Amino acid sequence: MLPTKSNTADQGCSPVSSNCVIWQGPDLSCINLCNGDTISSVVHKVATDLCAIKTSFDLTSLDLTCLVSFCNSVNPAPTTKTLSAVLDFIIKKVCCLNTTIQNLPAGGASAYTEPNIALPTCLQYTDPGTGQTVAVLQHSAYTLRLANQHCTLKATVDSHTTTLATYNTRITALESSVGYVPPTVTPNCLLTPGTPVAMHTLLDEVESQFCLLRTVLGTNQVLTAGIAQQCQNLGAAPALSSSGTISSLTGWNVTSSTVGSAIQNLWVVLCDMRQTIYDLKVAGGQTDCSSFLLGFTAAANEARTQVTVFFNGGGTVIPAGFANCTAQGSKITIKDTSGKVYTDYVNLLTAVTDTDGITYTVTGAALNASQAYTITVEGCLSKSGSSCSKTADFVVSVPCPIISSVTATLT
Repeated sequence: MLPTKSNTADQGCSPVSSNCVIWQGPDLSCINLCNGDTISSVVHKVATDLCAIKTSFDLTSLDLTCLVSFCNSVNPAPTTKTLSAVLDFIIKKVCCLNTTIQNLPAGGASAYTEPNIALPTCLQYTDPGTGQTVAVLQHSAYTLRLANQHCTLKATVDSHTTTLATYNTRITALESSVGYVPPTVTPNCLLTPGTPVAMHTLLDEVESQFCLLRTVLGTNQVLTAGIAQQCQNLGAAPALSSSGTISSLTGWNVTSSTVGSAIQNLWVVLCDMRQTIYDLKVAGGQTDCSSFLLGFTAAANEARTQVTVFFNGGGTVIPAGFANCTAQGSKITIKDTSGKVYTDYVNLLTAVTDTDGITYTVTGAALNASQAYTITVEGCLSKSGSSCSKTADFVVSVPCPIISSVTATLT
């Protein structure tokens, strides 16, 4: 139905409702306008967007205070804050700022002097060149030192964090595990040999046995003091049972610093004394051992694989009535300086009449042919049920090398 009233009725226009006029233009998606919409819809949509634009361009509340504070001689802030006036004001301020920057003196940046900043105690350090404590730095150097110290501290913290994480895992595992179970050990001679026991039980027993042993033997200081009681220059003293010194007796330790070596030396001296006492006893009783003399010489072949011992003419004297102590005869040893030993036996009763000597092949003992051979005979003969023992030594030296003549021509 057409409206009956219109403000254009008195102007000769036929009144037509805007709802009856159709928009036949293209679709306008920006204002959601479509072909076929009524003019009423078109005008409403355009008016709505226009009002929104007007509101967004309202600059009455715009604060231009910060722009007024520089280049204030160019122009004051606009009293009417229209878009054109505000843009014009901003453009002029930018141009003023550009001119100001261009008029700055050359080298303005280099003319800037950095302030000095005092270092806190924890950041102070010693200058490697002067050895003086650096307590003040320029701003850039101060900042650089802060950065370096931060990086160092960060690396330390990161390392500690990793370590703590590892510790946390290990502690958690320990807390979650069962209680400590001591390992078992099988003793060989303590407690019940062959029966496994807890390690701490065996340790307690070892300590107990050690304390008992120490009570009997004494402390290390006491044992050392006992070893030191050996007679001074005892090794150089004459032996009693044979010619030579005590140090030449078999088993003598030239250097005695342990209880074992000291006891061994005691036995060597004791056996030497016993033999002498026995000889004295025999001499005062049924058998005169003094008439039995033991001595010999020896020589080696060129390859030093054989050693011939001569008792005949070597100083051995055996009066009538003496016999070997054992069926084997008397013990003979041939030893090189490195300790390799060849052992055999000799019948002194027949050897003393043998002018060719007794030959021993020593290859099986692997003696060192380049070293001297020491030959020791432990003679033992008996008479009337009493034994006479004598010991004699002989050294077969290494022969001197044969030097062939050399003819030299001098030019």
